[in-house]
Amino acid sequence: MPARETIVLKQRVKQAAPLDLAAYKASGGLAGLRKALAMNPADVVEELKRSGLTGRGGAAFLTGTKLEFVGRQTSRPKYLICNADEGEPGTGKDRLLLEKDPWAVLEGMLIAAYAVGAEQGYIYFQGEYRTAFALWEQLADVAERNHLLGERILDSPFSFGLQIVRGRGLYICGEELALIASLEMQRPTSRPKPPYPAQNGLFGQPTSINNVETLANLPVIMAGGAQAWRQLGTPEEPGTRLFTLSGDIRRPGIYELAMGSATLRELIDDLGGGTSDKRPLKAVQPGGGSSALLGAKMLDLPLTARAIREAGSSMGTGAVIVYAASRNAREIVGGLLGFYGEESCGRCMPCRLGVLRMREIVRNLNAGQGTKDDVKRLEEIGRSCLAASTCGMGQSFPLPILSALRLFPGDFAVEARGKKARTRMAGARP
Repeated sequence: MPARETIVLKQRVKQAAPLDLAAYKASGGLAGLRKALAMNPADVVEELKRSGLTGRGGAAFLTGTKLEFVGRQTSRPKYLICNADEGEPGTGKDRLLLEKDPWAVLEGMLIAAYAVGAEQGYIYFQGEYRTAFALWEQLADVAERNHLLGERILDSPFSFGLQIVRGRGLYICGEELALIASLEMQRPTSRPKPPYPAQNGLFGQPTSINNVETLANLPVIMAGGAQAWRQLGTPEEPGTRLFTLSGDIRRPGIYELAMGSATLRELIDDLGGGTSDKRPLKAVQPGGGSSALLGAKMLDLPLTARAIREAGSSMGTGAVIVYAASRNAREIVGGLLGFYGEESCGRCMPCRLGVLRMREIVRNLNAGQGTKDDVKRLEEIGRSCLAASTCGMGQSFPLPILSALRLFPGDFAVEARGKKARTRMAGARP
C-alpha cells in the first residue's frame, strides 16, 4: 500500500485567513491551553513528559524533560524563546506553520511558558522570513485584544508578554546560544556548554528555547492527552513529523507522516513521485544540508530518528534532499560548502578556517586542478572540525563531505597527466 500522510499539524494550513481567531477556536484551538491553565504547571510538564515528544529542531531531546529543567530553577525572571530561525538548507516546515497556522504556535508558546513559569517570551524569526514576521506583528495585536497576551490570560492568574524579533539572516543564529547572544545585541556566536540555557540563558536567567514545530505539538498533546497522542508513531518515537522534501524530486513539498509509518523510499517515490528526471536516485540527505549522505541502497530505512542514526546519518530538521544519479558528489558538496563557507561565526578556529580550506579544495577539484593529497586533506580537515569545533555547525557541516568521500570515491578520483593532475568526472573515459 502506498504511503499516506497522517494530518495533525497540517490540519489548518489551507485555511484562507490564518489570523481568524474565531475560526481557530471553532477548529478546537485553545482547548489545550485552557486545560493547561486549569492544571498545576508541574502537572503540565509531567503530561508532556508522558507524551514522549522530542524536539523537532534537530537535537531530538525530550521536550518535557527540557521544560522540567527550566521549571525547577528558582531564579526569576524566566524566559521562553521560540526559535523560528529556520536556516538549515532544505528546511521549510516551520515557515508553513508560522504563516498558515500561527495561532497553534502561539498557543504552544503559552503552554510552555506557563509550564516553566516564564512571563516574558520572544519569537526570533529568520531574517528572510518577512511575510511571517509581518503576520506575527498583526497576530500580537489580535492576541492582546483577546486576552491571549498581557495580564491574566484567559482570565487566569497567568501573564505573558511577547516580543517579535527579526533575526540577522545568519545561519549561526539558529543555534540556541548564538540566538541568545543576538537577542542580547551581542555578536552571535556560540560557546561551550555547560552552563545550559535552562540554567544561564537570556540575560543570565533560566531560559527555555524550543523549535516552532515542537511548540505546535503542545496544544494537540494537552487537548487530547498524552496517551492519545502516543497512538501515533512508534513507542520509542511517538507523534507525527513534518518532512520537507526537495532537490531532484517530482513533487517537492512538506509532508506529514506518523513516525515509522513509511520508509525513506516510500516518502520519495509514493509522495514525492520519484526523481524529477525519472533517473535512478544517487543519494539522499535525510536531515538537511548538514546531514550525512545516504546511498540509494539505504532507502528502505523506516523514517525514525533511530533508524537513520544507525545508518550513519541523522533526521535533523526532517529536510529530505534528493539527488538524482546525474549528480556528481563533488558538485553536491561544493554547493553545500559554498553555503557553509559564508556562515561560520568565526569564534573557533577549526570551523573558521576549516570550512574555507575545504571549500577551496573542492573548488580546485571541480576545476580539474586537484591532487590526491587534496582529497586526503579534505578528509583530514573534516575530521578535525568534527572533533574540535565548539558548536553544531562545525560539528556537522563536514558530515556530507566525509560521507560523499566514503560513498562515491570515484567522483573524487584524481589522475596524474604529465606534470599536472586533473580530477576525473565519474563515468568519464580515461
